[in-house]
Amino acid sequence: MKKIIIAFVAIVCFGLSTAMAQNTNPAITQFVEQYFPKATVQMVMPDEDDIDVVLNDYTKIEFKLNYEWKKVDCEHSTTFTSVPATLIPEQITAYVNANFPNATIKKLEKKYMGWEIELNNGLELKFNKNFKVMEIDD
Repeated sequence: MKKIIIAFVAIVCFGLSTAMAQNTNPAITQFVEQYFPKATVQMVMPDEDDIDVVLNDYTKIEFKLNYEWKKVDCEHSTTFTSVPATLIPEQITAYVNANFPNATIKKLEKKYMGWEIELNNGLELKFNKNFKVMEIDD
């Protein structure tokens, strides 16, 4: 009985997510078309704080409720090996290129106090609003 209920919930949730993807807000659609032209919206999952979007290549994008993007995660993408360069502030790109020349940025997040990125080598870097590196975690 428990497996049947779980399967039913999964089917209902997938059906709702697919239906929601078909009625995606134009701002989300435009963002995806501009920065991820080889992908399409697969699922849209809004909650009280933000809107999570999953593309058909497994890229994840998180939007604020006003449709401003706040996080892009290409870690599991089958199409994109890194966050599109046009989304990354120049100062962050310059720092990564100078200090980790063989690395790519697979996650990028706008934070209240700055930026957070994750590189394909597993390092996580936190920048303040002035793009000064505040922390490096491995």
